[in-house]
Amino acid sequence: MLKMAVRIRSHLLLLTAVVLVPTLLAASIAVTKVRDAERETALRGLRETVRATSLMVDGEVQRSLGALGQSHHLQTGDFAALYGQAAAVDRKPDVWTLVLDDTGTQRINTSVPYGTPLPPPVALQRVIQVLQTQRPFVSDLIAGPVTGQLLTTLYVPAKASAIGSFVVAQAFSVDHWKMAAMRPQGRSQWIVAVIDRTGRFIWRSHRTEEFVGKFARPELTAAAAASPDGLIRHSTLEGIEAYDAFTHSALTGWTVAVAAPVPTIEASATEAVVWLAAGVAMAFAVALLGATLLGRVLLRAIGTASDAARSLGRGDTPQSPRTAVSEVNALNSALGDAAHLLAQERELRKGVEQQRQQLLENERLARETAEQENKAKDKFLALLGHELRNPMAAISGASDVLARSQADAAVRAKFIAVIQRQNGHMVRIVDDLLEVSRMLSGKIELRAHALDLAQCVRNCIEALRVTDRGSQHRWDGLTEEVWVHGDPVRLEQIINNLAVNALHFSPPNGEIAIVVIAETSHAVIEVSDGGPGIAPDLLPRIFEPFVQGPPPAGRQAGGLGIGLALVKQLVELHGGEIAVRRGRQGLGSTFSVRFPRIARPQSRTLNSALALPTTVSRVLLVDDHLDAREATAQLMRSMGFAVTEAGDGDAALKAALLQVPDVVVMDLELPNKSGYLIAAEMRAVPSLRHVPLIVLSGYGQPQDRAASLDAGFAVHLVKPVAIADLAHAIEAQITG
Repeated sequence: MLKMAVRIRSHLLLLTAVVLVPTLLAASIAVTKVRDAERETALRGLRETVRATSLMVDGEVQRSLGALGQSHHLQTGDFAALYGQAAAVDRKPDVWTLVLDDTGTQRINTSVPYGTPLPPPVALQRVIQVLQTQRPFVSDLIAGPVTGQLLTTLYVPAKASAIGSFVVAQAFSVDHWKMAAMRPQGRSQWIVAVIDRTGRFIWRSHRTEEFVGKFARPELTAAAAASPDGLIRHSTLEGIEAYDAFTHSALTGWTVAVAAPVPTIEASATEAVVWLAAGVAMAFAVALLGATLLGRVLLRAIGTASDAARSLGRGDTPQSPRTAVSEVNALNSALGDAAHLLAQERELRKGVEQQRQQLLENERLARETAEQENKAKDKFLALLGHELRNPMAAISGASDVLARSQADAAVRAKFIAVIQRQNGHMVRIVDDLLEVSRMLSGKIELRAHALDLAQCVRNCIEALRVTDRGSQHRWDGLTEEVWVHGDPVRLEQIINNLAVNALHFSPPNGEIAIVVIAETSHAVIEVSDGGPGIAPDLLPRIFEPFVQGPPPAGRQAGGLGIGLALVKQLVELHGGEIAVRRGRQGLGSTFSVRFPRIARPQSRTLNSALALPTTVSRVLLVDDHLDAREATAQLMRSMGFAVTEAGDGDAALKAALLQVPDVVVMDLELPNKSGYLIAAEMRAVPSLRHVPLIVLSGYGQPQDRAASLDAGFAVHLVKPVAIADLAHAIEAQITG
């Protein structure tokens, strides 16, 4: 328990550190920024103070001299009156006035009574400089020849007079600068100093008597000599670390400096750091105390949870007291629930075992279903073989009869009809398989327009009535005009499939009824037969591919079981729906198809068929399958075309160059060159560049058609093709 307690407390302390350390870092960064901002603000105030002090010095120096230099008494030589005028503006005993002639001799000096003997010339060089330049001159710190005080003097040229040239000067003793304005308010620790051009103090706010006339710190005088203004950090003459801002007086050239001790500049930042340190220390103390108390609470709570877990391990129901930690209370409650769940688990095992048995049974049923589907596949393949072999046998037998016998024209016509009929049957089988492929991939497309559904049904009935199987049944029906938006070919396919299905399951001489009903918003077709009816277990799957009921007694199975699935897909593509129901007493079946109804259009245009060629056209037929090529060529010649045959790409190019055809009909799969390559080579020959190209291939998927059109072919036909359709396509390219 002690080991666990130490571990928990360590974690709590670590958590405290994780929380406090980032806070401390963030606070330190913030304090640093605040300290920098405070320092910059204080230093900016220091610079402003030194500039204001410099302006004040300039103002004190140049006050009143302008009026004395223009005085009328100076122009007339009345020095007694001029003395009175100057004495009136003096600020004695610290500021007094002098008037000197061009020899440097003092004519008046207000620091002594008028008429007092004055000393010989001592400032001749300064007087000559002022008179020559006609510009004021300010001296550095000097000792006055009359008063003996340390002072500075401002010399200003007076207005030209008839009695001579004069210079008006004003002397400032160092005591003049002992004014309140030279001591910043509220900043008693700041040191204000005025330093002449030689680096000596003219005035200093701290320890004035000690340092006036003495030289300032060399680092300050060096910085002032190097720059018109600036800021340095150095030790003052008192040994105090300070920031010293300085600037130069524009009038006198003196240096005005204000030094502020570093602690006064950084006082606010230092206080913030102190408070931060105190806060962090307090936070750590509180966190340590909280971690200790919380550790004790957690240890007691975990002890109760441990006791409950041991009870659960023994198979008992835990009885845990409430603790101060809600999560541990939840854990104890969960342990109690777990005890109840363990008791229920034994009961659930029986249910799980039963479920396992059910899963095994479902697996067995799924296996049986798969076996049935496999049998259905085998049955479909056998049926497909049967459906293909029957017409192939008939075609083979008829071909042998035509090849070996010397039959008359009637016999030959009979067996030719057999071949044509069985060939059509095989074409329908292949078409049905392709339709199923398109149906399963969702690629069936409609070419829909407005049409009369009743007329479409009547056409299909008439076509079926004259067939061998159709003539053996009675056809009944009632149709009324109703218009839909549909594809006539696909609608005929729907009706034919339903009618053929009814023929297959109806007894000989049985009745087949096909009716068309016009409802308010729908057009309905119902196809009914008198057969044995659809078994109840087959009804839910009757529209699935390859599903078909058993044939009637005495008949073989017919078709591949894909007709009704195709019908359902085509009906839904038209926006309709199909349903089937059994007849009365379980005999017969009725298929009901519903299409959205539209209004009868005002007029409709019938498509006219293309006329067969009236002139002899040259056709180049390219196909590597000899039998198919010769048969197609012979049929085309019988329709009036001049046909040239080629079995590969090289032969096709030679034949086309020898005699330019009107149209080229070619397969895509050829021995040495594909149809695409032959098309490209023909397009490269100027004489063949505009010859129309038609594809006649066994590939008929949408991507095949798109590829041939992109390669420059005008039409894509799929084998086997009706000769009339081929003739129409050729004639359209020649005449188009």
